[in-house]
Amino acid sequence: MPSETTADHIPLVTGFGSSVLDVLMRTKTITLYGKNAVSHQIIQIGGVIPTALVALSRLGIKTELFTIIGNDMLGTKLLSILTDEHVGVSKILQTPSMQTPLATVVLEGETRTIFYTTADFSKQFEPNLADSMPKEASYLLIDGHNCRMSHMFVARAHAGGTRVIMDMGTFREGLDGLISESDTIVVPGAFWKALSPREPKDIAKDFLTKGPSTVIVTMEDKGIFVATKEELFYQPSYHVTALDTNGAGDVFFGTLTYGLLQKWPMTKTTQFAAAAAALSCTKIGKIEKIPRSEEEVFAFINTHTA
Repeated sequence: MPSETTADHIPLVTGFGSSVLDVLMRTKTITLYGKNAVSHQIIQIGGVIPTALVALSRLGIKTELFTIIGNDMLGTKLLSILTDEHVGVSKILQTPSMQTPLATVVLEGETRTIFYTTADFSKQFEPNLADSMPKEASYLLIDGHNCRMSHMFVARAHAGGTRVIMDMGTFREGLDGLISESDTIVVPGAFWKALSPREPKDIAKDFLTKGPSTVIVTMEDKGIFVATKEELFYQPSYHVTALDTNGAGDVFFGTLTYGLLQKWPMTKTTQFAAAAAALSCTKIGKIEKIPRSEEEVFAFINTHTA
């Protein structure tokens, strides 16, 4: 259960970003141009924002997802999964003008191969959607996949005193404005490795000059650099035998937000998020890997060394 919440005051976290339906499969080897036997097959939620909101919902936080998906079978399944996880779905728009994004994730030993459709989420424009974002939200989570609409959500958030956290995902044009408008940014390896060769610590310090009050550079199993106006520190990763790394960054993003909601020190918040991400890698599929309680993560911290 949440540390700093009561039945009378459960904080609200909203999110705007791409929502994907994942098909996860596990196989021993992939044979090109032939048939491949699958040992696991799971249909699950995909996309950093919806996955992060599921993590927050499981930890007792009220959540609401704003997104646009297709008016199709995949969209209906995605809504069903989110509803089962108690994520608010009343603000999700289904439109016949796009297909719901689909990703097929194939786990082969310790590697993964992903086939995905980006659909047309980045091209969608529904100006009234941001206007319906509640002003009482503590945080807005964004991924920048639709920059035009993200700016509208950020403007709405700031007008209501809602803080903004952005996961920068993979490198793409148009994120500079969102960086300067975000309070906290998470810079995954998929993004910073596309920049000119630099040390992650220097990247964190550089992004701090662009507007955010907190910059978190993640390095997968090599740890995390955190830069704020007051401190710069390194959080090592927890070493585990990984079964499924897919979605670990999404779990990190959600549990990081949880720590910020609890007003924990940043060192404790990043330790909690790093542990949750590592724990998630030991399980297959997001149904199993997303933590269901604060106690589950702290039990992992107490029995593992970073």
